[in-house]
Amino acid sequence: MNLTRAGISSLAAMLWCSGIALAQDAKETPSINIVVQAFDGRNGKPLQNQHLLVFTGPNRAAVISHASNMELTTDKNGSGTISLDPAEVRWIQVWADGRVLCQPNANQESFSVATITSKGVTTLNNCSAVVHEATPGQYIVFARPKSFAEKMHE
Repeated sequence: MNLTRAGISSLAAMLWCSGIALAQDAKETPSINIVVQAFDGRNGKPLQNQHLLVFTGPNRAAVISHASNMELTTDKNGSGTISLDPAEVRWIQVWADGRVLCQPNANQESFSVATITSKGVTTLNNCSAVVHEATPGQYIVFARPKSFAEKMHE
């Protein structure tokens, strides 16, 4: 009887310890936050309530293929925050839905999450001379409304 109790106690202790180990393994990698800010490339005003598509991936090729994305709507300052798992997402690309990005070859450009978090990233603005400097953790994108001809080609 004492041998059975000792065996059950040992088994319970092992299960409890393995449960603790599993719980520690299940802890998530800390996420990082990136502030995305969208501006009208013609005049530099914030794009308020703008629907943004943020394409993400472990490498540039995955981002360019638009394999994975998240959505974001900007506030009155043209800003929104995304939370990323740095173990899974190392590159991003941002598009302003229904608008044209002011950077050349926009689909070929993706940006390193490490660079964004350490220095910040501002995309090129070929729509005007307006420039906004990004701070660490900030991604700035410029876009403009589609022209009549661009709308007709949709």
